[in-house]
Amino acid sequence: MSDSTSKAALKHVSANQPAQHWLDSWHVDPSSNREYDFIDGLRGLAILMVLAGHSIYAREPAGVAGRFLLNLAGTFGMGVGLFFTLSGFLISWPFWKRKANNAESLIPPGYGWRRFWKIYPPLALSVLLLAPCFVLWMGDAPGFVRTAIQWLTGLAFLMPVSGKFNPVMWSLVVEIHFYLVLPLLFLLTKRLSAKTCLWVISLLLFAVPVSIQALTGLGPTFAPEISDPFCTGLSSFCFGVCVAGIDNLKLWNKRWSRLGDAGWFLMPLGLAVLAWTRLPPHPVGLTPYLCTWTFTLGTGCLLFYAAAPEKIIARWLCLPWLRWCGIISYEWYLFHQPIIVWSRGWFGPAGGNIWQYSLILGLPFAISVVFSALVYRWFSLPILQFGRSRNKARK
Repeated sequence: MSDSTSKAALKHVSANQPAQHWLDSWHVDPSSNREYDFIDGLRGLAILMVLAGHSIYAREPAGVAGRFLLNLAGTFGMGVGLFFTLSGFLISWPFWKRKANNAESLIPPGYGWRRFWKIYPPLALSVLLLAPCFVLWMGDAPGFVRTAIQWLTGLAFLMPVSGKFNPVMWSLVVEIHFYLVLPLLFLLTKRLSAKTCLWVISLLLFAVPVSIQALTGLGPTFAPEISDPFCTGLSSFCFGVCVAGIDNLKLWNKRWSRLGDAGWFLMPLGLAVLAWTRLPPHPVGLTPYLCTWTFTLGTGCLLFYAAAPEKIIARWLCLPWLRWCGIISYEWYLFHQPIIVWSRGWFGPAGGNIWQYSLILGLPFAISVVFSALVYRWFSLPILQFGRSRNKARK
């Protein structure tokens, strides 16, 4: 082959290969799932909601409008529900793929190890780094050491633990319970057809936890103890699991993506009405409960963009900065709240000074995002890549 021919061939190859994006070096491609970039964007939206809900604070305003806006900011912490919906979709997706293909084993190879390498190392690092800080800041060394050991040994996922140690970790307990229950549900329904299995598993995840909560009044807690009695938090995953099944069983077409647009209406509606119900006099009955489920239904609707990921709104969710926030969201979630609390303790009340208030909000945001990005890039990412290589070696 002549030099001119070689150069022409190389030019043709390079023209047909997408240019490498800066985000590629941060991203680990899924080994058993279909790639949906907009999911990273939804993770980014979820972590930004949680940060806003935990960061914004003020004295009780005098007017109704001010109290409503403050309550609305407080509801942003429900971004955790969006995380749960996304986990339901992503974690169950390979199960549904194997079910749809009539695979002999419904549990994806390396399932447990993938969850371990993703969840445990950053969790352990956060416990080891934060425990001494809590002891120095709040004292009670025996109590914090005991709680740290419970998290490091996994006992925190099996028994109630103190909520003083980074209360956001309550969601990890719910998440781990879902990881354990999901394979059992697929094994118990193995003899059912794929379509029947879809409705049975989705309804079980919804009805059983909701029924237990209604009968006992129990539910996931983060104070004074972190606990998820009887796995009552699993209903939050049901919509994600259902949509993952619909995707793999090919029960939809591109027009179903219109349901994703409904999510942008239902989520704010649920939050706004919930904020309104928290104004005095506080209503009793099912109204707050229905608001929460309106928001949760909205998070499930957003997943219908998977039917047409090329849709313009789904592509907006693929903006690099938003996806980047989603990629580092787990580490950001683990470290953000202690930094926020300590910042308020160091600076004290703003006293109406807008610049001090901005510093109290902005500094922990900047510190947490930089620190979380460093932890992900130089700690979590190499571990994820190591775990992924081990899983490939087992296949």
